[in-house]
Amino acid sequence: MPRWTDRTIVAMDVFDIRFPTSDHRDGSDAMNADPDYSAAYVVVRTDAGDDLEGHGLTFTIGRGNELCVAAA
Repeated sequence: MPRWTDRTIVAMDVFDIRFPTSDHRDGSDAMNADPDYSAAYVVVRTDAGDDLEGHGLTFTIGRGNELCVAAA
């Protein structure tokens, strides 16, 4: 069984997922009148050959989603 240190990240798939909640003001509040709830989702793959993946999820209110996706 390989040690964790023997693995190298070889691929990342990054997704910019958005929900048009501002159309009907779903989830709005005093600070966010027209939120479009969004998420940056990432799948990380290694070279270990065992199909082990890492999954990450970051929620935003729309603003900043581009930054989260670009950071990956």
